[in-house]
Amino acid sequence: MTNDLLDRKLERAFTHLDADGSGVIDADDIIALGSRLLSALDEPATSPKADLVMGGLADFWQDLFTELDIDRDGKVTPEEYKLGMTRLYAQGGPAYDRSFRPMMKAILTVVDSDGDERISPEEFHKAQEVFNPELQPADAEALFARIDEDGDGTLTVDELLVAVREYYTGNDEDAPGNLFFGEF
Repeated sequence: MTNDLLDRKLERAFTHLDADGSGVIDADDIIALGSRLLSALDEPATSPKADLVMGGLADFWQDLFTELDIDRDGKVTPEEYKLGMTRLYAQGGPAYDRSFRPMMKAILTVVDSDGDERISPEEFHKAQEVFNPELQPADAEALFARIDEDGDGTLTVDELLVAVREYYTGNDEDAPGNLFFGEF
């Protein structure tokens, strides 16, 4: 069972994954998303970090395809996505830790372009531009500040993973993770 907030967040997430705007998610969309992220962050496609990102996305897609593609046509529709994401992730099932968390950790590791295990505001904004090109720098800064719970001016991968989990699983209207891809 979803609620209005989670439905809106899942709709937005679906549009980010539907890289070609076809109205369905397929393997090509997932590859395009990974390639776009690597390109935006100037990460060579042959680097170990790139391998982690693309491997994490492939594992995530396999879970999506296996669990969400109800009619087995190789594509995930918005309705299949909403129902499946709710079942797999929103209720805190094992699929989150099995495929979603490792994929997000790999992505966030590549976002940490200088390898200091901290995400700077600049690194955060570059990554946000991949998922939400309309996000203005001031909005990205405000979002960064809300996620930066300890106020140290950087984000750890763990802080970001908490925000991502809130985005995909939570129904708390005030959770910072709800704004992960900008205001609704």
